Amino acid sequence: MRYAVALMAGVLAAPALAADALPGPAAKIAAHAVAHPAEKVTVRVPRAARYVGGDRFTLYGVADCEIHVFAEADSQRRVRKLYWIQFENYLPSRPELGYDYAKGNTGITIGGMKVWVRARPVSTTGPVREGSDRAHVLAILKAGGYTVPPEVMNVRMVRMIDDPAGTGKGRHELMVIYSEDLAPTGKTAADLTKDGVPDERWTPLEEPLIDRASKAVTVQRR
Repeated sequence: MRYAVALMAGVLAAPALAADALPGPAAKIAAHAVAHPAEKVTVRVPRAARYVGGDRFTLYGVADCEIHVFAEADSQRRVRKLYWIQFENYLPSRPELGYDYAKGNTGITIGGMKVWVRARPVSTTGPVREGSDRAHVLAILKAGGYTVPPEVMNVRMVRMIDDPAGTGKGRHELMVIYSEDLAPTGKTAADLTKDGVPDERWTPLEEPLIDRASKAVTVQRR
C-alpha cells in the first residue's frame, strides 16, 4: 500500500510510457468497498466516506497502477479525511524490478497481515510530479469538485500481495493512504518537523493517527 504519504514529490519530467496497453480499472466498487478480483483483495472504508472516482494507468512507464479515492468532506467538498487505495505492480516487461518496503518503513501487523507503515505531516501545496500517482489522485478530486487542506497528516500502509512471508519485498503491492486535515490539531507541518523530517514533536500525534488509520480501513484476502 503507498496521502500514507506522497504529497511532497518535486516536479520532474515523466518518462515515456511503456508500450504495455492497460484496460480500464479492474476493481469493482460496491458501497464502501473496493474488490479487486485478480488480486483477490477487498478494501473497505467507513460509511461516512464517499466514493470520488478511480483511474488505471501506466506509472512512469514501468508499473500497472490502479487508484480509487474516497473522501469525507464538508458541505463545500473540502476534504477532512481521504482514503487513497492503490493497486500497483511492475509490468511483465520489467521483470528485473521489485519493491522493498522493509527499508524506511515500520512493519506492523494489522488484521493478521504484515503491513509496512510510514506516517508524517506534509504540505499539499508543493509542486506535483507530472504523471505521478499523486497527480492522478488530485485530478480525481478536482473532477469531483473536492479541495484538499493545505496541510495534512497521513499514513501510508503497504501490503505486499505476493509476499506471504512478510519480508516487505515483491512486485505486487496494495497501498492505502489515510489522510486527515492537520488544522484541527492546532499544529503546522513546520511545528512538527525539522528540515522536513518529523521530530519528537510529531511522536504524540503519530501513534494515535496510525491507530485510527488501521481501524478505519480493513483489508480482506480471499
